[in-house]
Amino acid sequence: MSTATSTKRTWYRTTFFNISVVSLCAFIAPGLWAAMNGLGGAGAADPHYVNAANSVIFCLQVLVCLIGSAMIAKIGLKWALVLGMVGFPIYASSVYCNIRYNNTWYIMLACVIDGMSSGIFWLTEGAIVLAYPEKHRRGKYLAFWLGSRIVGQMIGGSVTLGVNAGNREKGHISVKIYFIFISIQALGPFVAALLSSPDKVQRSDRSPVSLDLPRSLKAELNIMCKLLCRKEILLLLPMIIQSAFSEAFFSTYNATYFTVRSRALASLVASTCVIIANFMLGFFPDWKRPTVNTRAIVAFVLIYAFELSFYIYAMVVTKEYERRDTPPVLDWADDGFGRGVCVYILMLVGFNLMYEYLYWLIGTVNRSGGDIVRLSAVVRGVESAGQAISYGINSIDQARFPLSGAVAVNLSFFAACIIPSAFAVFRVGIINGVKVYRSQQGENVHVDGGSIEGRVSNSSSHDIQDTHMVK
Repeated sequence: MSTATSTKRTWYRTTFFNISVVSLCAFIAPGLWAAMNGLGGAGAADPHYVNAANSVIFCLQVLVCLIGSAMIAKIGLKWALVLGMVGFPIYASSVYCNIRYNNTWYIMLACVIDGMSSGIFWLTEGAIVLAYPEKHRRGKYLAFWLGSRIVGQMIGGSVTLGVNAGNREKGHISVKIYFIFISIQALGPFVAALLSSPDKVQRSDRSPVSLDLPRSLKAELNIMCKLLCRKEILLLLPMIIQSAFSEAFFSTYNATYFTVRSRALASLVASTCVIIANFMLGFFPDWKRPTVNTRAIVAFVLIYAFELSFYIYAMVVTKEYERRDTPPVLDWADDGFGRGVCVYILMLVGFNLMYEYLYWLIGTVNRSGGDIVRLSAVVRGVESAGQAISYGINSIDQARFPLSGAVAVNLSFFAACIIPSAFAVFRVGIINGVKVYRSQQGENVHVDGGSIEGRVSNSSSHDIQDTHMVK
């Protein structure tokens, strides 16, 4: 391919530029969407109806992800990304109409449009971030991509805080903020059009980006079914479901127990903490000294220990609030605000750490260029199924199902996925009994003077570079 033989790289064809395009799209679309939902129920006074509407979005995303790889084969990653950006400003406008005019039918219609559009976006951006970068830079680019999304939430929180700084009451955020969200998100499709198609991307190591996808829907669905039946994918499915399950809880928690301005402050502080944590984790998977297997296990243990601690903490705090005769509505000037807001901050940090780690982990089980798109579809589809259930649970009125119950459900899913996930994680980075240190694309492999037979797939993370036998 031309990308492998080119002697001069064009700046807008480089990996960094294309990942920057995807990252900017992540900032514009899901970043600002998360900024709204991070304020609790998209900033609405009553989060339960918005949670029900969000559940519709994620149900549709599951359906779209099933056939998404076949659609990408027909129209290409670039135009799929453009199409995926269309639904976000429509959703933001529907939340504005719901708050401003108490309109309910439009938000449901917008959720249908956004569900189909964002389903395409989610699997497309994940496929690009996994397929385009050089393997030894994948962790850093994952952190850059996810960090950009959080910057969207951070800026959204900053603007919201400025507009609502004097509002010490519980309720919806100022409707003025939605004009900013809608205006920025309307630019999304034009930014996405700057992306280069895979065959034009120029990596620093001159290796090509290969995405081999059949154009037949029947053939693609058959390959997708075979992928889902692979042992390591089946073992990771519970982990994928659990990874995004907490989002509906911490969004509802923020809307329930905090004033408008303290919700905005919490979103801003949490976003800052997430960016720091994401970049710390992003450099760890690319660290050359430990083996790939060691990196996978250490990150898995630390993230899961962190998640267990904040789930227990969330259960203690929510139970305390529910025992009070009058549920608290905390402002940043109130006693107990710091203790309460830590639940939201820790939940958001843990959610994003797990999200980043999961994408890196999925990259390690990839076997071909086409599988990158399929694996991204699996991650987003299964995550969306979990989020649909989670938002459905959190749409129930708290008089019938309190938030501590939502924490209990989250904790149950968390506990159920540890053992099957561990079986998959503990085999990452081991080839023919050898623990490898680093991956390289499309190279023959030698270990301590010997060789591992066969040429590994161009896009497989199981290739070996600078490898040694681990005694």
